Amino acid sequence: MKLVVPENILREILEEARGHAPREVCGLLAGQAGRVMRLYPIPNVSLTPETRFEMEPEAQLAAMREVRRLGLELLGTYHSHPRTPAAPSPRDRRLALYPDVAHVIVSLADTDPDVRAFRITPSGNTQVSIVQTGREAKTAGGRT
Repeated sequence: MKLVVPENILREILEEARGHAPREVCGLLAGQAGRVMRLYPIPNVSLTPETRFEMEPEAQLAAMREVRRLGLELLGTYHSHPRTPAAPSPRDRRLALYPDVAHVIVSLADTDPDVRAFRITPSGNTQVSIVQTGREAKTAGGRT
């Protein structure tokens, strides 16, 4: 499995993660045939956002409705780890609701951010290749 992500989408995820640190950020990635075409940042409403994320339910539902309306598919979720490595935590593994999609994790633990993706299933984690492209894609706000 691989996830093709435009450079501007990766850049926006990194900017969001850095801008909200030390709080975790989260959101959805949508597109077709493994190519991300849209980014949907979702507010983190966790009571402990420095160590956990919880997607705001109404914003998550609205994003999923738009994904369906546009004829796209959910390709992945993303969240940040401000202080820990870019690997699924035990909590991430327990709460992975979408076993067929990539779970992108951005770590800000080192000077240079580390971005990795995983397919998380009950039987374990499989790393997913992230292929960065120069092609621009839209964010939820419609910007490119």
